[in-house]
Amino acid sequence: MVKSRKLFLIILVLMGLLLSSAVAIAGCGDDTTTTAATKATTTAKDSSTVVNDRALKVFSATPTSGEYANNTISAKELSTKLADPAEKAKLFVLDVRSKTDYAAGHIEGATQVDFAQWAAPDNLAKLPKDKKIVVVCYTGNTAAQATSGLRMLGYDAAVLKAGMNGWVASAATDKVVADLNAAAYPVVTTPANTSTPAPPTTTFDKPSDSDYTVLAEKANKAMATMPTDGDYALNTITAAKLNEMEGGPAKATTFILDVRATADFNKGHIDGATNIPWLATAVPDNLKMLPKDKKIVVVCYTGNTAAQTTTILRMLDYDAAVLKYGMMGWNGSGKDGYITDIQAAANPVVTS
Repeated sequence: MVKSRKLFLIILVLMGLLLSSAVAIAGCGDDTTTTAATKATTTAKDSSTVVNDRALKVFSATPTSGEYANNTISAKELSTKLADPAEKAKLFVLDVRSKTDYAAGHIEGATQVDFAQWAAPDNLAKLPKDKKIVVVCYTGNTAAQATSGLRMLGYDAAVLKAGMNGWVASAATDKVVADLNAAAYPVVTTPANTSTPAPPTTTFDKPSDSDYTVLAEKANKAMATMPTDGDYALNTITAAKLNEMEGGPAKATTFILDVRATADFNKGHIDGATNIPWLATAVPDNLKMLPKDKKIVVVCYTGNTAAQTTTILRMLDYDAAVLKYGMMGWNGSGKDGYITDIQAAANPVVTS
C-alpha cells in the first residue's frame, strides 16, 4: 500500500512538471510571435517617420535668398565660380543627361550619371558629401528632381537653372522658346484654400547613418518605379497633355497641387488646383490634404520647385509628377525673362 501511494505521488509530480513545461513552451511561442510582429510594425513606422521628418527638415533648410536661393544657381554664377580655382574646388558638377548628349557637349569637369540611376548605391558612392553638388540636365526639370532627392540623403545639392539650355544656346533653345510662346491655356482666380504655414527655417544637416540607409533605399525605390515613357515619362507631363486630361475623364484621377505663393495662386491658376506654398508641403496637416489614390501633378512657376517637390512626395509614397515649365508652360506667365536668358546663354562646353 505504501509503495502504491509513493508511486502515485511520483506520477502526479511528473505530470505536473510536464504540464508546466508545455505551458512555458506555449508561452514562449506567443511571446516570440508578438515580439516579431511588434518589431515589424515598429520598423515600418520608424521608416515612415524617418522620411517624413527628413522631408520637413529639407524644406525648412531651403535657402530663400542668395546665390543658391531655392536650391538653384544661375549659369552666370556657376561660370564665375568655375573660373575661380578656389571656388571650383568646392564644387562637384553632376550631369544627369544621357551619355550620348553628355559626350556631345558638357560643362568641363562634370561627372555623368543617368537620371534614372542617380540613386543607385554605386552612383551615390561617387558623390562627395563635403562639396556643393550642382546638378545639370536639359531644362532643369530632372536635375531639380535629383537635387531634392540628394538633399533628402544629406548631400548639399543645387540645380543649374534651365539646365544646359541656360548654359549654352542650341537648337533645343528654339523649341523651348516656341513652346513657351504658344502657351495659352486658361486660368481661374478662385481664392486659395487654407493650408498650414511652413515651419521656422533650420540649418541644412546630414541624416544619421541609420536614417541615411532608410532614405537611400526609399530614393532608389522611387526612381525604380518612375515611368520612363508615356504621358508621365520621367515624372513630367506637358501642359498640352494635362489640358487634354482636364477636359476628359482622366480629370477624376488627377489632383493638381500648386506650390506657388498664395498671392500668385490667387492671380490665376489651373481650375481645381489646391494651393500649398512650396516650403509648407511636408507639414503633416498639409500632407493630409493630398490623396494617395490619384496622380498628383505639381505646379510652380518654371517647373523647378515643383520638380523638387515631386521627388520628396514620391519618397513619401505619393504618385507625383511635375508640370513641365510650370505656369510658364501653361499660360506663358513669366516667360519673357526666361526666354531672354536662354537665348543669350553662351558658356563653353567640352566634348568627350
